[in-house]
Amino acid sequence: MTDNQIREYIKSGWPFFGATSRGQVLARYIPYGTVYRWQQHQMIPTPLQGSDLLWWLQASDEDDHQG
Repeated sequence: MTDNQIREYIKSGWPFFGATSRGQVLARYIPYGTVYRWQQHQMIPTPLQGSDLLWWLQASDEDDHQG
């Protein structure tokens, strides 16, 4: 999946599984459920959902570019 497709699925509430261009693996298993991310060999719920999650992903991408 592309980053844009992942963002659309996050906004739409539909289930998905994909990796961002930065290597973050994200998934939603049930419609409108929690989005999970891969960390240390397990899927962990993300701290934010919806548009807040999109902002968080963008901010983490910008942090990676700066340093």
